[in-house]
Amino acid sequence: MRIIALLLVLLLSLTFSAQSQSGGSVKGLVYDTLAKRPVQDATVTLLSRRDSSLVSFSMTDNAGRFSISNIPSGDYRLLITHVAYHNNALYFSVNDSIKNHDLGNIVANDRTKVLEEVIVKNEAPPVTLVGDTIQYNAGSFKTPPNASVEQLLKKLPGVQVDREGNIKAQGESVKKVLVDGKEFFGTDPKMATKNLPADAIDKVQVYDRKSDQSQLTGFDDGNSEKTINLKLKEDKKKGSFGKIMAGAGTDNRKEGRFNVNSFKGARQMSVIGMGNNTNAEGFSFMDMMNFSGELSRMMRGGGGNISSTDMSSLSGANNQGIRTIWGGGCELQQYHRKKVELTSNYFYNHTNPRTITDRQRQYLLRDSSYFDNRSAITDNKTNSHRLNLGIDYVIDSFHSIKWNPSIGYQQSDRISNSDYTQTGSDGRLSNAGYSNTYSGNTAFNWRNDLLFRKKFRKKGRTLSLSLQTTLNNSAGDGSQESVNEFYNPQLVRYRTDSINQRYQHESDLKGISSRLVYTEPLFRNSLLEMSVGNSYTKSTSNRTTFDYDSNNGKYDQLNDSLSNDFKKHLFQHQCWFKSAHAKEEIQLCAGS
Repeated sequence: MRIIALLLVLLLSLTFSAQSQSGGSVKGLVYDTLAKRPVQDATVTLLSRRDSSLVSFSMTDNAGRFSISNIPSGDYRLLITHVAYHNNALYFSVNDSIKNHDLGNIVANDRTKVLEEVIVKNEAPPVTLVGDTIQYNAGSFKTPPNASVEQLLKKLPGVQVDREGNIKAQGESVKKVLVDGKEFFGTDPKMATKNLPADAIDKVQVYDRKSDQSQLTGFDDGNSEKTINLKLKEDKKKGSFGKIMAGAGTDNRKEGRFNVNSFKGARQMSVIGMGNNTNAEGFSFMDMMNFSGELSRMMRGGGGNISSTDMSSLSGANNQGIRTIWGGGCELQQYHRKKVELTSNYFYNHTNPRTITDRQRQYLLRDSSYFDNRSAITDNKTNSHRLNLGIDYVIDSFHSIKWNPSIGYQQSDRISNSDYTQTGSDGRLSNAGYSNTYSGNTAFNWRNDLLFRKKFRKKGRTLSLSLQTTLNNSAGDGSQESVNEFYNPQLVRYRTDSINQRYQHESDLKGISSRLVYTEPLFRNSLLEMSVGNSYTKSTSNRTTFDYDSNNGKYDQLNDSLSNDFKKHLFQHQCWFKSAHAKEEIQLCAGS
């Protein structure tokens, strides 16, 4: 019995302790006394009374009720806002004596009541819920002078930004960042967040953007993507603004970047640039660096004569050593009578990662040991150019045409020299060698996307036709010379392995594809989608490798095992049936 009593006492003490450590809560009902009805969809913001910092926020339900829990001890101000009512502020405190607050009915005063010679000033809430959109008031979140949008996003509740600049909102990855509803330098979110200044932003809107097909039909197909829209301040839309930053340090380390933005009516122009040798990214070139994706398709289609080293060289991917990076871009958006939207942007990027490595190791074995000394120098230079164009022509309320051509060119050179020696514990040489490699590559790609869209008078009935053409080409050459020498205990060389080769490679891909999509509404919340697609791809890939002939001093000995020649033709035909209500796809026919 004494043990049971002790257990009960312990359980009760833990329960009271847990209750005492839990936070407080506040709830209430927002009510319109004149209309005699609850106010739904009102934003309830909990602020610290001391510095007005955001603590939490909520939204009233259909019955006008709200509740916020897990509130730590402190003094608070509760701000209630709604587009149709005046703001209302209430004050309360959470402490050990009073943790839970029921504010009862909170009166909402209608904005439409006309008063004479009365000036009403409203406080902008930090967070507002408008339907499915979460809207943050940028001015409510303090950032350092000259801060970027990325630093502003880190202050917003529910938004996370990692070290690489990738963004998550409400636990989902953000796929697009728009500026006043329009793309900024393509589809890379980092282009806007890393380059636009935070003090130019008025509102940050987070929402699920529907797919192009959903926007055309008016039905939700479930293919939405998390999107952030940055609304500029009014004074920024009618002038120019920008930022310039530069710095220098020891070991000749330098870094600088700038951005200039000009907005005038229907014209928007932006110029950005950066350079550094501090391994800082500055801004992302995802639009420009998509050669890797194009070349990987060439490898799959043509047999794969591009090595991983070549791919690394083409993409400029190297996270080691000292990287010297500089580049820039410009973008112009122009609107003509709200019918034609013209977009163009150009990127240039230069990367030069250089690595110098010296390594000394001692390997301890069970009955002996040996030393391994290695040194290497790697120098990789890449220059990339990319031009994107876009024309979106709204013919009338039922017809539109969208055309997006793009062209890119990339050139890279990679040099790597290394040598090594291995000696025993007594200092005697056991083996030594060196390796010198070189690869030079050029890549070109061209892509053309054309889309015709037609709406009918019946909501949900649409017809769209898309046509896409692709042209990719990659070519290059390289050499490899390596020697490995092996010695016996008397320091006499008894074996030598060597490679001395030169190679050339070229890959080419041509493709065309088309797709016809028709949608028909079946019921109130159901949509039938039928599509037919055809595609044709022709790809070639060849690599020729020659070994060095010491008799004549030429590289004319064909190496069959390292040479290949592939050709591939692929034709595909597909038919699809999809229900937007069930969000299921059924493949009716397919062929290749």
